[in-house]
Amino acid sequence: MNPHNAVNERAALKGQVTFQRHVIYGLIGLSLVIAGGWGWTAINSKVAILPPEVKRPYEIGSNFGNADYLADMANYVLQSVLTVSPDSVEHNNKVILKMTHPDGYGKLKSELEAAALRLRSDQVSSVWIPRKVEIFAREKRVEVAGRLKTYIADVLTSERDKQYTVEFNITSSGRLYVLNIQEVVKPAHARIAARRAD
Repeated sequence: MNPHNAVNERAALKGQVTFQRHVIYGLIGLSLVIAGGWGWTAINSKVAILPPEVKRPYEIGSNFGNADYLADMANYVLQSVLTVSPDSVEHNNKVILKMTHPDGYGKLKSELEAAALRLRSDQVSSVWIPRKVEIFAREKRVEVAGRLKTYIADVLTSERDKQYTVEFNITSSGRLYVLNIQEVVKPAHARIAARRAD
């Protein structure tokens, strides 16, 4: 073998090794920068969790919220929608609409505005008292039964048992949206049987 060729090959191999080392160091540095950026984002990202009063630990993840979280959120939503007065209804509706998913926004907005209009024109206040909560965590749906009291000028005018369904959507980032709020209307024969049982 020609010594001159051997020197040239050795120099070429050293150059390749040096180049590969630079590439490896560059990739390590890039990985550290990406990991650091991800860590900074994870530590400094802010997630607003409602209701404001947290009584127990919640588990929230990608497309998931545990039963306690869904139950408390459903109670918060129904309190905001049903415990209202002519003075507070507009503010409460805005709070709920900020939490509403685009898929249900139009329908819910029109329903809340119609209810607010009736409330203000009749000068009615209402108070919602939840009694029983049934949670369907997989479907992200909560059914709440309770009593709705209606007042006109501080005089109790009606008191009825009602049941509502609150449906949620939880995104891949763990953010919860309200999809639908619906009163559960029982058939007439079921209402008669319930009254007899009371």
